[in-house]
Amino acid sequence: MRAATRTSGTRRGRPPAAFNPLELLAWWEGRGGRHPLSQRELARKLGVSAGTVRTHLQALRTAGKLDDQARARALAIRGGLRRGGRPSRPLNDTDLIAAWAEESTVTAVARTLHVSRTRVRARLQELGLLNEREVKT
Repeated sequence: MRAATRTSGTRRGRPPAAFNPLELLAWWEGRGGRHPLSQRELARKLGVSAGTVRTHLQALRTAGKLDDQARARALAIRGGLRRGGRPSRPLNDTDLIAAWAEESTVTAVARTLHVSRTRVRARLQELGLLNEREVKT
């Protein structure tokens, strides 16, 4: 019944949501003293899906209108602080090197120092104590 009323060549479903690309840029880059929003937050705010936001951001990026450095600066100004909880536990290089000499795996070092494995692995790679090809978990 509905197919008979629908004209050929028209889309099925809801019409595509229209929004202002300048508004999308403002929220993405954090203009006007606002903090930059994630793709999921943008989608919720603009009333579209995250995939649609991603598509529009990519189109703006290829057009040269999207400034990724502006977003990075806005995120850095924000302080890079975690959303909640305590501040991260400091990771001293001397403690890390001593624990790495005693323990055989990244996981054991992380447990000893009460920090995350990713932080331990990243810092060991920066210090040159862990090669990327080594598999020590």
